[in-house]
Amino acid sequence: MLEFGPNMSTWCLMSVQIVGLASAWLARIGEGSRHQVSYQLAFFICLGGVGLATIGALFRSPGSCVMTGATLSVMVLAATWDFSAGNRATM
Repeated sequence: MLEFGPNMSTWCLMSVQIVGLASAWLARIGEGSRHQVSYQLAFFICLGGVGLATIGALFRSPGSCVMTGATLSVMVLAATWDFSAGNRATM
């Protein structure tokens, strides 16, 4: 069976987090463009990947899942937070 060393698994977790954050950024930037659907699909795929990486990191060692869990939270916030709310007129 293929076994990753500590450095390889750390690099894999970091790359999953970076790709996940980049997909959240693309989903926000692509809002209203013709590529919006594909960016959102990529975001949801990466969201699942970061979720699985968080679960895998939890089984690896309980302390190593903190950063992937934080990345998961930032991805959800970046995708759902309405940044244009301050630009709307209030009644």
